[in-house]
Amino acid sequence: MAESFSNSLTRAAGSVNSASGGAIGVTTNLITGISTSGVSVGDLIDNANYIAGTKVATIGASLVTADRDSTNSGAASSQIVKFLGMTTAFTSASSTKSILIGGTFANNTNNQVNLTVHVFDSSASTSTALASKVPVPSGSSFVITDAGKTLLEGSDAIRIYCDTDNAIDASLSILTGVS
Repeated sequence: MAESFSNSLTRAAGSVNSASGGAIGVTTNLITGISTSGVSVGDLIDNANYIAGTKVATIGASLVTADRDSTNSGAASSQIVKFLGMTTAFTSASSTKSILIGGTFANNTNNQVNLTVHVFDSSASTSTALASKVPVPSGSSFVITDAGKTLLEGSDAIRIYCDTDNAIDASLSILTGVS
């Protein structure tokens, strides 16, 4: 396959489910007493008692198990917890490599939003943040520049999370067909 440049465009990324009344114990991975309607395994947990990048590991009746323990030193009740759904902006073809050259993430709302961008490594079934909880003001954008390129192996993906529904438009510059 020959190398070629392409753009990957994603419109209105961002999916949020909020739950209130949750309880989070001291250094535990359980959030109890909440509605789990619309929550999915892999959603980011957006709450002050968890570090950025914490994800939903399992879902039970009125409870969510996180993939990390909480950071709070005392029990926290009546918590509002946001669960940020993923939008896949680009997936590298299964038989080739791609390079993320750069990207622009535009806020298309009238309010500031927080953006997280992850690289999903399909061979290791794990992800890591390229950008985490970046504030993007109304009428502005966040740019990943060409200063650091990101190699994507076959089936690796760029995933977007935002704390506001349908708030981010993304334009990624990709070099595909790399051998």
